[in-house]
Amino acid sequence: MLAIMHMIGLFDRPASGDCLQALRAKPAIEGLTDAIVDLDDDAWRRAVARLREVRLLSPPDPKAPEALDAHPLAREWFGERLRRLSEAAWKAAHGRLYEHLRDKTEEGAAPTLADLAPLYQAIAHGCRAGRRQEALDDIYIGRICRRLPDGDIEFYACRKLGAYGSELAAISWFFDKPYETPVTALNAADRSWALAEAGFVLRTQGRFVEALAALHAGLRMYEEQENWRNAAAVASNLSETELLVGKVAAAVATAEQSVAFADRSRSKFLMRESRASHADALHAAGEREKAERLFADAERRQQKWQPEYLLLYSMQGYRYCDLLLSKGEYAAVRDRTARTLDWARPEKDILAIAHDTLTLGRANFALAANNAGDPPSAATAQNDARTAGALLDQAIEGLRASGINEYVPRGLLACAAFWRSVGDWGGAARDLDEVEEIAEPVPMRLYQCNAALERARLAFVRLEAFAPLNGLVDDSPPKPALPDAAEAARLREDATVNLVTARKLIADCGYHRRDEELAELEDVAAGRRRFADLPPRV
Repeated sequence: MLAIMHMIGLFDRPASGDCLQALRAKPAIEGLTDAIVDLDDDAWRRAVARLREVRLLSPPDPKAPEALDAHPLAREWFGERLRRLSEAAWKAAHGRLYEHLRDKTEEGAAPTLADLAPLYQAIAHGCRAGRRQEALDDIYIGRICRRLPDGDIEFYACRKLGAYGSELAAISWFFDKPYETPVTALNAADRSWALAEAGFVLRTQGRFVEALAALHAGLRMYEEQENWRNAAAVASNLSETELLVGKVAAAVATAEQSVAFADRSRSKFLMRESRASHADALHAAGEREKAERLFADAERRQQKWQPEYLLLYSMQGYRYCDLLLSKGEYAAVRDRTARTLDWARPEKDILAIAHDTLTLGRANFALAANNAGDPPSAATAQNDARTAGALLDQAIEGLRASGINEYVPRGLLACAAFWRSVGDWGGAARDLDEVEEIAEPVPMRLYQCNAALERARLAFVRLEAFAPLNGLVDDSPPKPALPDAAEAARLREDATVNLVTARKLIADCGYHRRDEELAELEDVAAGRRRFADLPPRV
């Protein structure tokens, strides 16, 4: 019976019937299954029943009658006891479980997360068996991340399934000290890769301090190895992370470094990606003309590299369209994104589809707002408004499904602006509350700035009872009325507080993309302009 408890101690979850059979199979694992390898099924069941009577094993699960489980503390104690008594047996048992899960899993061409679950479990056993390099190469990269026909890593579980939490748990097995010191059992290139991958996945979970440290360490290792291809990719990722936490100048410098690395690598893909990331950082810094030139350069490279795709797509397409929307090119953005969305859907790329849907929603929203006051265009404005509402709802669902929390505020900010224009001021405030709940713990200071500006807009539209899309969408609230004197005073104070917050964040972060918007709103606060006369901000 002690052998059974030692076997249960090998697991961090209920031990499935097939895994237990693999451990019980011949040849015996010396120091573990010697005494039970010849047990018949009746004797096995009697031993299990006795362990349940004394409450070392949990009651049977009707859904998995052959599985065995124990309290987590009991599992841990017996597992550690086996390792101390016979590390060779402990490693051999984990090795057998690794091979069993590796060989029995048939994930197919388009696996679900449930299909991949045995492979994630196999990684833990393989690493405990001392087979970390094999577990990384064959299981994590080869079968969970997967490779494209050209040999590049597809990152299937992340991009297609949004399984970032599972990815982070898996990659932790390749560190002595997560997520700072990769195990020395990996070769130098894979230690660098583990740091870079951990940095990216930590970022998706909102753990930016750890992500920045891992990305900096990974980048240093790639530079030392003169691995310019991977250095370019990590520098681009690092720049995007710096941007999220409000280090705009650092993000611009790191993105410029990424371009230099990409050019040295001669990778056409990375030469495009790095330029688009650099352009996005420049846009945040308020260098819109420079950013637009770089986006155009990236798109020209895209056309030469993949002539079947004449437009930037996926995340880089979203960033370019974000700049074009800020210039008021709403119809052009709608046309571009309708095409890139058609490209994304067959690939089932959750994040690309969600961002294209968000961009399309924002473009329709802006077009509706522009036409709302023009009687001849009333029908068009109504159609655009209804389309925008439906698309923004879909975008939020997709961004949440992607598993990357950092992108959700983008959708929430767009929805808040939309509900503001409809006159659903409570709905707008709720979306802004969620933006702040996501952004504050990190903090993601650019989102905090955007939320402060949007709260100021919300105060101003309430002061003017301005809701240009009111009545154009289903379930519109009643037509808004002007506030009384006390409410108006409260709203002016709210606008002032949020403009002070935004001004400070813009200065502290170098987020000069928002200078023009801040100036507009300060003019409204000073009585120099009416909010209703400002251009739409989507």
